[in-house]
Amino acid sequence: MLDQCRYCALSSTWKPSYDRYLLSDDRYKPTIFEAIRFAADVGLDGIEIIHPQQVNWENVVEIKTSLQQAGLTTAAVAVSISSKEQFRGGSLTSDNPETRREAIVTIKNGMDLATQLDVDLVNVWLGRDGFDYPFQIDYDQAWGRLVEAFKEIGSHRPEIRVAIVYKTKEPRKWLLLSTAAKTILLAEEVGLPNIGALIDFGHTLVSNESPAESLALLARKSRLFHTHLNDNTGTWDDDMAFGSLHFLETFEFLYWLDRVGYEGWLSFDPHPQLEDPSKMIEENLRYTKGMIQIMERIGKDAIEEAIRTRQVTEIMALLGKQLFKSF
Repeated sequence: MLDQCRYCALSSTWKPSYDRYLLSDDRYKPTIFEAIRFAADVGLDGIEIIHPQQVNWENVVEIKTSLQQAGLTTAAVAVSISSKEQFRGGSLTSDNPETRREAIVTIKNGMDLATQLDVDLVNVWLGRDGFDYPFQIDYDQAWGRLVEAFKEIGSHRPEIRVAIVYKTKEPRKWLLLSTAAKTILLAEEVGLPNIGALIDFGHTLVSNESPAESLALLARKSRLFHTHLNDNTGTWDDDMAFGSLHFLETFEFLYWLDRVGYEGWLSFDPHPQLEDPSKMIEENLRYTKGMIQIMERIGKDAIEEAIRTRQVTEIMALLGKQLFKSF
């Protein structure tokens, strides 16, 4: 079933990755229109565009034209409520009512822009809604503000799905929406079918989750809306090439996407520091398609039988027969 999925990348993949030890970084920063061209050149089907930094009411028509000329589709509108100074102390949970209102309006604008770009998905990362120290926030109050905000957001355009990007930390030491289970809890409390989650493979690792298990849990509650594919060391959100470090977990993740009937986008979200972004996306695309082909050659029945044995050596043997000539 994954052969029906389309591939995209977050537009910021082509933006030089920040290195806090470099006192200056003069690497070229492409425009959104150049990123659209790069995405088309590497063979993607679509691209995720960031609001308000990249797409807004002033340029949405121009961007739509650029996408059409490139033969691309908008995969999602990624709404940013973590990058402005106004949101430094929180966005949807800020103590300032005007700040909370601004965050809600920004997300609503992203939903409206999504309709103009013929896409039914927006992504929201709550990077400022959390805390650093004990006794720093009122947890009950903060959670209540999230529920209230997403009730209003989800009701704004019921036909637009809102995918919450959960993550355990950064920039706050603890983020309120840090795991799949907490994101499900919020969505269930909001009670609207268009509030769900974006599962970021790397975020699950930093949250000490099993990527495939969290995926299955989200799908069980019909809250799996989107994916971001990358990798990391498990200690930080390094946004490295998908499958470059966690091979077996990557294979299991793709298997479970197929098993739950996922039909959304497979979206690459690496942020290379030394590598060429387009080359990394090309290899991520080839690597992912190759793993899916291996999965299809092995067959679902054989994989499920290996799972039933509860012996990791069984799945290793199945993979080994496909990967190594010596078998």
